[in-house]
Amino acid sequence: MKKIFVLWLFVLFLAGCSSVVNTEKAKLDLKNKVLVVLPFENYTETPLAGLRIASIAYGVLNSKGYNTINFTINNEKDYSHEEIKEMINKLKEENYDYAITGTVNEFRYKTGIDGEPAVSITLKIYDLKNDKVVYTAVGSKTGWSHESLTTVAQKILNKIVP
Repeated sequence: MKKIFVLWLFVLFLAGCSSVVNTEKAKLDLKNKVLVVLPFENYTETPLAGLRIASIAYGVLNSKGYNTINFTINNEKDYSHEEIKEMINKLKEENYDYAITGTVNEFRYKTGIDGEPAVSITLKIYDLKNDKVVYTAVGSKTGWSHESLTTVAQKILNKIVP
């Protein structure tokens, strides 16, 4: 009985360290729409983390069969909230359906002996024709020491992209 209890506590411990995803299932028909992937705002100390996450999001969306366009103008700078809003306003004039963006809240290796990767992402889908956010999801995960930051980010995006 004691072994079962210890095993159960160990499983709870691992589950507590793995992943936290807060998402509401979207009722969006994205398959026949044009999605534009914008840079993500970078709230981390890691330079260009927003561009890295946007690049991974672009790949995840393509792997799920979506018609996506990458809309990054300059790959050498982080974009502010105002610059991303300006991009969204420019896209409203075009014939695109949705814009994908969000924020990167954590993108680093934790300090310590193992140096586990830690990633936290907020994803937003804007309906460009109706000028509103139609989907928001948040995902956070700490990986194992043998994983990379981008591997952990890809796992999160695979879970939170509708």
